[in-house]
Amino acid sequence: MAIDPTAEQGEQLMALDQSQPVIFINCHRYFDRAQYEADYGDADLPPDVDGKTAYHRYLSRVEVDFMPQVGGRFLIAGPVAVSLIGDKRWDEIIIGEYPSIAEANRMPTLPGYDRIAIHRVAGLAEVQTTALLQKDMERLPIPGAWINRD
Repeated sequence: MAIDPTAEQGEQLMALDQSQPVIFINCHRYFDRAQYEADYGDADLPPDVDGKTAYHRYLSRVEVDFMPQVGGRFLIAGPVAVSLIGDKRWDEIIIGEYPSIAEANRMPTLPGYDRIAIHRVAGLAEVQTTALLQKDMERLPIPGAWINRD
């Protein structure tokens, strides 16, 4: 399964107004055992871990070191208790908010990002990511909700 957008999906995202605030909803399924490359060699972070642990190595560095640089933040990161509708089994849902699509796209280009991305690849078996744009959200009477911000 793919864990990165296809070329067509990337083009669809790039065709959107890059200045728009965006929320990404990520549904994750992790490998039972992390799938590190044979030449992986970080003694402080051994490769013999489950996929979720490997991915969380990535996630914790993204939250502390990279999201602040692009004005992003995580809204929710947590395990799925039960898949109620549909036949997909997801292990975890991670929802992130960015001030713009452009800033979200800038994050992987920041110095040092490629060094932590190896943990993402080692941990993720399958991903489904959906993007929501603020301009497309209907206004609901929920005070303080993201969709009600101007």
